[in-house]
Amino acid sequence: MRHNKSSNGIGRPIALILAAASLTACGSESTAASNTTKGNIATNAATAAAAKPAAAPTALPPAALTAWETFARGQCRNQGERFAAMRFTPLTGRDEAIDLVEQHFAGNTGGFVAADFNADGNPDFVVTTPGHGCTSSGPAYGDQGPPVDFIVSTTSGYRVFDGFMGWVAPAMIARRGNRDVLDLPGSFTGRCGPVTKVTWGWTGNDIDAVERRNDSGQRVDREGCAQASAASQANSATAALPVEKGFYANGGAGNGSCADAISQKFFAYWDGSHIEALGGNRYRIRFREVEAAEVILNDRVFTVNSRTSLTEQYGARWTHCPTAQIPNSVLQYVRRELGLN
Repeated sequence: MRHNKSSNGIGRPIALILAAASLTACGSESTAASNTTKGNIATNAATAAAAKPAAAPTALPPAALTAWETFARGQCRNQGERFAAMRFTPLTGRDEAIDLVEQHFAGNTGGFVAADFNADGNPDFVVTTPGHGCTSSGPAYGDQGPPVDFIVSTTSGYRVFDGFMGWVAPAMIARRGNRDVLDLPGSFTGRCGPVTKVTWGWTGNDIDAVERRNDSGQRVDREGCAQASAASQANSATAALPVEKGFYANGGAGNGSCADAISQKFFAYWDGSHIEALGGNRYRIRFREVEAAEVILNDRVFTVNSRTSLTEQYGARWTHCPTAQIPNSVLQYVRRELGLN
């Protein structure tokens, strides 16, 4: 290779040139080794950060709180009461559930526990309040406990599900496979015997009681009866329903008659699922309804008068209206309003 005479290498002894080359090479290797070490440290730090469990939420996400407030306003409206905004803080500690919850209520806050019920990797929440934030002269619960709701993260945003009346604590959250459930201790005695634990979890569509067990650990139904096989349950499901599935007129449409519901195009709908026997011919039934232009799933407590007549706990009469009696134009409108199409 030809060099220009003005090159810095001209006239240098060969030994010096070799030494310089050697030092340069060593410096390059040292720099490379240093960069590799730094890279490994950065990679290890990133791996450790990824492996570290996410910190438990210290507050409800704004979108989750907004979803719950919309739901709670509907509950208060049904009771003829005003809604007052609630502040939520995490339920923490190993105290008994009743003590833990009452401590929060004494500080004028609702409590929540984070979980992942639908296995989507996003936090869901169990929340408890004295009475959904409804203003009243006293607590909206007795010894059974305050209302407990579930806020679940879905692909379409947060959804809120009415849960149960009871006391909750972080220790009740249990892992089942790739998702969480809530194991609620029970003390209900049904027609066949006791129900000592009710497990609440994701059904694929909503949150509901997915399992019940007696004091021997045996799986039972809501009446404490040993569960029959899946085939037997399917064959007897229709016959076991105490009331008819379908559209119902209620007190929101005049006097609760089908004629009033047809004229106002205002119905509730029951699909035959989510029904719980409470004893004494009383049932908790989950209806699909429209409130403030929004479709909601509402659990209501009824006394069953007949297979087509119910009386709600607040006195309103509900009547089953066969689809054959509902004009097609009204039926199609109602189905769209209720999101059944």
